[in-house]
Amino acid sequence: MHPSRLLHVVSTIEACTWAFLIVAMLTKYVWAPELGDVLVAFAGAAHGTAFLLYLFVSTVVGVNARWRWWMFFLAWASSVPPFFTLLFDWFAHRRDLVSASWFAPEVEREHGELHPRLAGVVRWTMSRPITQAATAIAAFLFILTPSLAN
Repeated sequence: MHPSRLLHVVSTIEACTWAFLIVAMLTKYVWAPELGDVLVAFAGAAHGTAFLLYLFVSTVVGVNARWRWWMFFLAWASSVPPFFTLLFDWFAHRRDLVSASWFAPEVEREHGELHPRLAGVVRWTMSRPITQAATAIAAFLFILTPSLAN
């Protein structure tokens, strides 16, 4: 999957989990508190996982595209308010700030070669999707599962 498509998909997933969490909170506090308790636990865990995934993917895509520090800040800050990841995705694509391919030669010519350690992180991420999936599951189990215990 190309970086631009990956960022778009993850931005959409993060926004959808925001919507799920908002509906779950409305259910809990307005319509049916018993059902809402269960929904908020699951929606919160799903949104927390999507939030962490968005932070990771935006970092990897930003390193690949050689964003400046303020672009990383905008990407990470956009994950806090509801649905702003979609706005950031639109902004980044509109300004052509997302590479169409991994390690694009035109980006290397314009900005110079990527730092070897950062290039290693991007290559490792793209070459080991099963490891990345296992890492995401481990993060879900270790960080977010206690919220389901209530």
